[in-house]
Amino acid sequence: MALFEQIERDLVTARKQRDLMSLDTLGLLKSEVVNAGKEPGASSSADDELVLAIIRREVKRREEAAQAFSAGGRPESARKEEAEAEVLRAYLPAQIGDQDVEREVAAVIAELGASSPRDMGAVMKAATPRLAGQAEPGRIAAAARKLLAG
Repeated sequence: MALFEQIERDLVTARKQRDLMSLDTLGLLKSEVVNAGKEPGASSSADDELVLAIIRREVKRREEAAQAFSAGGRPESARKEEAEAEVLRAYLPAQIGDQDVEREVAAVIAELGASSPRDMGAVMKAATPRLAGQAEPGRIAAAARKLLAG
């Protein structure tokens, strides 16, 4: 089942169960996906890659908002943002561990023959698609920096 279809079904379930947090969060997510599909150059259907990119963006927005609310002395708003982020995280694929990220980056470095931090761009260009959905780009970059510096 496509991810967008799963979100629509979960939206109906949240409506039936009167789960307002999930209902609001998934409703906004669905709206974002539909709007992204209408942008020039976008495909007419909501493929999983597009949906995952939007979910990651929305999770990041909510995490940043939660931090800002916490710093501003608004714990209630921070908890709301964190709860929304948790609802969205349920749709993201599981992340692999740091050791697995390092192992994959080390394999890319060996394939490319990279030997110094100057090769960081080439390593990232090859490693990012290989680890897409399994590790965030920041974690990939940290592993590449560590391996290329050592």
